[in-house]
Amino acid sequence: MSLTLVHSLIEQTVAELQRFLAVIEAERQALVSGKIDQLQAIAEKKSALATRLATLESQRENALHEAGFAAGREGVAAWLAANAPPAAPAIPAISALWQQFITLAAEAKRENETNGKLIGAQMQQNQQALGLLLGKSPDATTYDAGGQQKSMTGRRPLGSA
Repeated sequence: MSLTLVHSLIEQTVAELQRFLAVIEAERQALVSGKIDQLQAIAEKKSALATRLATLESQRENALHEAGFAAGREGVAAWLAANAPPAAPAIPAISALWQQFITLAAEAKRENETNGKLIGAQMQQNQQALGLLLGKSPDATTYDAGGQQKSMTGRRPLGSA
């Protein structure tokens, strides 16, 4: 497995991760600003980038396997150690690029999970609001004149006569 192939695959992956992070940021801005009409296009971009990242990972894993190394981070670390300078002067640059990959991948995971939580919270709010409007919220309670809690279930939905 040549240094050029590994370098190229890692470099491409870093570039795709940077694009992925930009799309995640655009998604967050759309969520926060309530521009839900943008989410479909963003989801399509995100899906295409995720597919591209998976393809690059598969190519890297295949290259490692063909060179006799394990898959994943351990395989890359072993491959980097086996090809350490002075035998391969380009390794420090590839090592730095690999560290950038690890940092970006962790950031992408974290940011994507944050967006998922935002989406989940908005969905929950929408479900609660819909439940209240339809009079189906089991948690909808009020208090009577004596301060006792009483359930609103069984009440008519808002807007009904």
